[in-house]
Amino acid sequence: MKKKKYIICLDDEMPILWNLKEQLRKSFGHSISIETFENGKDALLLIEEINQEKAELPVVICDQVMPGLNGDEFLIALHKTNPKTKKIMLTGQASAEAVGRVVNECGLYRFLPKPWDASDLELTIKGAIESFEKEKDLELKNLELEFSLYYNSESGYPNFQNLIRRLRVSEEQNDSISLALIKVGSFENIIRNFGINIYHNVLNEFLKILFHHLSDFCEIYHTYQDEIAVVTNREESLLIDEVEVFQLLAKSEDLVVQGVSFRLQTFSASATGKEDAYYKAKIALIKAEGQLSKNTLSFDADHSIDHHNENIQTGIIITQAIQEKNIIPFYQAIYDNRTNSIYKYECLARIRGKEGFLSPGFFLHLAKATGAIRMIGLNIIDLSMKNFSDKTFEFSLNLTEAELEYKNFSKWVEGRLSFYKIEPRRVTFEILEDISFSESINSITTIKELKEIGCLIAIDDFGVKHSNLSRLLEIDPDFIKIDGQFIKILPENKTALLLVQGIVALSNRIGAKVVAEFVSKQEIQDIILSLGIEYSQGYLFAEPLEKI
Repeated sequence: MKKKKYIICLDDEMPILWNLKEQLRKSFGHSISIETFENGKDALLLIEEINQEKAELPVVICDQVMPGLNGDEFLIALHKTNPKTKKIMLTGQASAEAVGRVVNECGLYRFLPKPWDASDLELTIKGAIESFEKEKDLELKNLELEFSLYYNSESGYPNFQNLIRRLRVSEEQNDSISLALIKVGSFENIIRNFGINIYHNVLNEFLKILFHHLSDFCEIYHTYQDEIAVVTNREESLLIDEVEVFQLLAKSEDLVVQGVSFRLQTFSASATGKEDAYYKAKIALIKAEGQLSKNTLSFDADHSIDHHNENIQTGIIITQAIQEKNIIPFYQAIYDNRTNSIYKYECLARIRGKEGFLSPGFFLHLAKATGAIRMIGLNIIDLSMKNFSDKTFEFSLNLTEAELEYKNFSKWVEGRLSFYKIEPRRVTFEILEDISFSESINSITTIKELKEIGCLIAIDDFGVKHSNLSRLLEIDPDFIKIDGQFIKILPENKTALLLVQGIVALSNRIGAKVVAEFVSKQEIQDIILSLGIEYSQGYLFAEPLEKI
């Protein structure tokens, strides 16, 4: 429903008001209500009514010399309640001082002398209305952007970024706050068994109860899918009491969604602080969940020695590295044992830090835990393709669940290959050992699509975790990379040697070539050559380097 619009004309001479109204009526018809006044006080009363009914006042035209309030005084008073209204001074007697006051204090849109030119007046009013509408649209877009940045799209509650903004205010004002985190422990089970939509409905019901119980003295933030933050200026002990009463209430009553009853398991923790309050509570929450604590665990200074604190700092490093584009590919050569030359390169992620480069062992597991792995993976793939676009070498790229579960990943790859003019068979995608296809529904489909494009597939770290015999049935790989923990002990471990011999024989039977990882010394390489393994990779030949 469109809001009613007004234009107010203010002059102490009735003939001028009549002429103004007639001219504006010809220009705008009845799409805008034209109101005239001979004094500022009556006009301000109408403006108050307009604001109460939430109508719009795009333009006010005002004379300077009037009884009671002069034009500059009226426009300055108007600006306090309606700063977005376009203000036009129409007068032949205004002093430079009066005009200057209006310009400086309320942003005068235009000054028109009397007598005015009819076409100039019409163009000025239309321009003022257009400017008003553009600013209104911009404000609406800014509000939409504000919502997308600072509110959870599913629940509508303030999100993590909003919370961080709130905590920074506490830091700036030197005010300590109490913060509690509540985690829904049954999150994954509900999604797995009933789907994400049911979970959202359950969580929204949970949030309603929480809001009803705590909103009188707390601010509530939906920070992550299964995590809620509660902030208050009260003492932490009082916050803990209220949170635990709420948790008892939540446990004692079922949440009924689409006829199904749910009783949620929750964990909670709290902390007192300023900008660091969330991170303190997060450390305590991780500990509470690990201990399956039924009570709210308050942050203790001893918690800071826990490795979770280090993980949080690493998480911050990952986030900053993504924002500052400091995650780059390194390249490790893979040696062809038949031609005695470099055959291809494996592309590996590194973080460029202040004191050097950080390897995947430092950050990869946390990137997976935070979900940053997708952004890292896509970025490494794109940069690697760019770097190999003017070279002839083949190259390998590691895949995680994040890429395999991305339904349009194969199309994205096809697009990047076309953009960089790279033949698909130059690219091998390595399936990491920690990917479980039983949990990653779209993974097999993505692998098949990559093979259809013409890319090659390798099973990485074969022999550990999920990289086992069943994976051969699922993938039909072009390469099998034997895990380094078997390769590096070949000289002294007969069992490892037998296992590697078996993998090589199996690979030959199914038509897959073999790559030995972690080849660090000639003694190992000699055994690899005796086993007929086609390719070697390790520090004996090359360490990962920033340049190819």
